[in-house]
Amino acid sequence: MLYEKLPAVFSEILVCIMCLFPLMLTASMAKSAEYEKIKPLSQTCGKLNITVDPRLELLAVIQYLAGSDMVQADSEGYAAAVDKWFAGVRKHPVLAKYLALEAKGYSYDLPVSCFLRFDGVPLGIQVRTWESYMVSMNLERMTFVDKRGSIEDFYEDVKDFTVKSDFAGFFASQRDFLWGKINAVDSLLAQKPDMIAHMVNWYGYSHYNYTLALSPLLIQNCYGPALVDMKGNTSVYCVLALDGHELSIDTQYYLARIFFHEISHSYVNSLVDAHYEQFARAEALYEPISKKMEAQAYGSWWITVAEHFVQASEIRLQQLYFPAQDHSTAIEARINQGFIYIDNVYAGLLEYEQARRETGIPYDEYFPRLVENFVQLADDPKAAISDRLGFKGPLNSVAMGQIVAIYPDPQRVEGVEENIMPTIDFLIQRLKVEAYTDTQALKLDLKDKNIYVYGAWGSNIWLEKYLDLLPFKILPDRVIADKEYAGTGLRIAACVPHPQNPELGMAVYTGQTTASMKDSNAFFHGPQDWYVSDTNQTVLGQGNFTGKNAVWKF
Repeated sequence: MLYEKLPAVFSEILVCIMCLFPLMLTASMAKSAEYEKIKPLSQTCGKLNITVDPRLELLAVIQYLAGSDMVQADSEGYAAAVDKWFAGVRKHPVLAKYLALEAKGYSYDLPVSCFLRFDGVPLGIQVRTWESYMVSMNLERMTFVDKRGSIEDFYEDVKDFTVKSDFAGFFASQRDFLWGKINAVDSLLAQKPDMIAHMVNWYGYSHYNYTLALSPLLIQNCYGPALVDMKGNTSVYCVLALDGHELSIDTQYYLARIFFHEISHSYVNSLVDAHYEQFARAEALYEPISKKMEAQAYGSWWITVAEHFVQASEIRLQQLYFPAQDHSTAIEARINQGFIYIDNVYAGLLEYEQARRETGIPYDEYFPRLVENFVQLADDPKAAISDRLGFKGPLNSVAMGQIVAIYPDPQRVEGVEENIMPTIDFLIQRLKVEAYTDTQALKLDLKDKNIYVYGAWGSNIWLEKYLDLLPFKILPDRVIADKEYAGTGLRIAACVPHPQNPELGMAVYTGQTTASMKDSNAFFHGPQDWYVSDTNQTVLGQGNFTGKNAVWKF
């Protein structure tokens, strides 16, 4: 999450303050010197450093114990170990202090980059700063944070928590588990060409170093901070969690996608900032997509522009890294998420590649041409927008913004508690959805929220109003979709436009019986529009609908 730039004079003052920060903090944090710094766990894979960083784990533990939405319990027992080890410090003042700061904006990437500025754990002195364009943005955010208490007092409490909880002991107790994560990722990445070399070749220049930081409690959130040391060297990070007992080729694909996205921010953001005066002339393009952007925490034209370029770069890097993969729906999926100008950027990237092959020009030198190509969209906004605001799928793009889950009333439909409610509870925890019975939902105005609707065919009375809009049918002995699937225990997961708001989506999980709905979303799905599966999690058919500008069909 990024914020608009400050006026130039104020920015200069804040930059001066920023330069003094290490000196200001040295005295107050001198006591940390008496404790030995906790060493990170690290492994190199080509030009990439794979690590579990104690600074990030200390932050994640504090967030988890405080009940922050920035982290979630994993499925491998790490969170359970946190609960057990830190049971005696659950009333430590740092936890309440953190939540108060988070409420004022100390959230998402900000605490991550702040903790990485320190020289280690226990927190000592701040030896790195943000990239120049981020200094004024982050210090502006910190002025709001300080309204809830001094950030320096918070860091002092963090140091106290580190000692009283014996965080060093906890970190040491988890070494085997954490090394297992690092080694598994290292083994996975070693099967493919060096991701860093791939990016450096494509962008045409490199940063000082690149780190993949694994943090098991992040689950959903990923970050790409870039930090500058006292010598002016820029270190870039991709911070994420890989939750699961096994790593597979699918994980390899996911990991590369997230890495290309987060590291691309270190290339793109400073260039967007340098050319923002030109981009600002096209700010009228933000209004048509503002709701979808704000739902994803992209609350300004600045970050929306940056995300367009990062998303397009991610797609292109992924295509070149996995040439055998089908990427035909990647652009369409981003357009559905609100990035309706992304194909303009993507086309520009193909022209950049041609120029790079012919002249060797790097990305930063070519960027002014991409800017000019993008800004001209504002000359004809209607053409730029076209029919791209309507929901186009795929299924996983329904999980965006405010989400409501609707399920059959257990008092009316037998079997809902054991077969559907575990899934609803999972959605409440993982996606923070609002959940209602079908009878409750009939009384609500849901046109501004994406919908997840569950229930056997005909059992959800809210969905029953819209069955004619679905391009498939479910019968007791077969499912009619792209073809007939004979059998019992069959179900469908599919998306269509929200029946009350065509710009949003509706994900429908339905089956032949309520019993067949057990674990109905527990198989890998999402990148396509529809899936026919059975109760063994076997996917019998999948694909994308056609006719999305009119009547959706197979």
